[in-house]
Amino acid sequence: MKLKYLLGSLAVVLLLSGCNDDKTEGPRLYALYGDYSSTKVFKIDTREMKDVATLDVSPAQGPYGVECDSKTEAFALTRRGESIAVINFRTNKVVDVIPLRFKPRSTATLPGLDLVLVSGKSKPMAVTIGKRDHKVRRYYGIDTDEGVDKLHYFGGGNATGHPFWLADGHRFLLLDRVHRKIFLFDKDDETPLNSIDTETTAHHVLTLKSEYDVNGNGDYYVVLEGPKDANDSAIPAAGIMKLRIDAQNGMQIVKIFHADHASGGAHHAGFYADRYLFLPTYNKKVYVVDKETMEKVAEFPAGLGGGHITFSPKKKIAVVTNHKDTFVTIVDIKDPTHPQVIENVEVAKPLTDEEREAGKNAQSHTSHFDDSGRYFYSVANCDHKFYELDTEYGWISRTCHLDGNYIPMGDFVRY
Repeated sequence: MKLKYLLGSLAVVLLLSGCNDDKTEGPRLYALYGDYSSTKVFKIDTREMKDVATLDVSPAQGPYGVECDSKTEAFALTRRGESIAVINFRTNKVVDVIPLRFKPRSTATLPGLDLVLVSGKSKPMAVTIGKRDHKVRRYYGIDTDEGVDKLHYFGGGNATGHPFWLADGHRFLLLDRVHRKIFLFDKDDETPLNSIDTETTAHHVLTLKSEYDVNGNGDYYVVLEGPKDANDSAIPAAGIMKLRIDAQNGMQIVKIFHADHASGGAHHAGFYADRYLFLPTYNKKVYVVDKETMEKVAEFPAGLGGGHITFSPKKKIAVVTNHKDTFVTIVDIKDPTHPQVIENVEVAKPLTDEEREAGKNAQSHTSHFDDSGRYFYSVANCDHKFYELDTEYGWISRTCHLDGNYIPMGDFVRY
């Protein structure tokens, strides 16, 4: 214990003297986060650990998050109104506010494609927008908000999940949560190429480059959100669906992995070591699934509201974000089939009853490791605090206060 104290004291001295790993040289890492309760977007310099710019995206309202869609611009996911704001994160200016036919949910881009795909929060729709000219190209999906307020699945009241481009730059997937369908579209046609039904609402799609060909035909993995209430046996358990798409636009469900029903809902999964899918679930359990067999190979405990997992391949560790809890869970993943919890580190204040009732999360959806793989960055939403976690020592090494009220999601960019 005395040795750890002395080492810890030395680490503090190094931090104060500016010897904190590689933070003093090269391009800087910036974080961009939105304040859902206002019109503010914050830009944080992680080297200086300070808010270097606060942008006002009005008349757009409620930037839930920010997603970087080019080397200079990002879209603020202004979910409280039927428009989306575009910011230049290098000049720190709002360059456009684009009117839409729905409130926006999320975006997707593809390298070399001059389009941003935006899915809907208020309607099961999507729209393509020019990256450079910010002009609306085409709408897709069902132009109605009917049924959005009657969703009884885990994942909240968004009409869609995260949209997803296929590698050909023509086709994309629209995850319709209202009708529990996944639509395959061509960007040049409003009529779907195909669709499949899903057991529960679908949240997002992930895959590996080894899983599909140059045209995007191959295997995709879709997180099924499961029940809002783990005791609701009428709704299938959360899990991961392996989906195959072929050159004729066929869509085939290959296999579905189901978590235990008692584990509750699922949010985001992540790939590690080009084979294993890590799936956090609401009720304190994380599953490790082999993509080859779509079977569980391991599980380990985490906190309440497990929703995201961020990997550090260099250090062979992962951090689980526990949305409804006060701590993150650091895990040793040297052997992904035998993960070992290292420790839980306190990062956020407990949610109040009022915050829980409003559906708020204590911890952000978005996190990031620095290039060294040692320092983990994220936000404590209701604390209005951006923080740096030193995973080697298991403590919060630096923080930055943000002048907001609820800061749930963002993105990271280096330049």
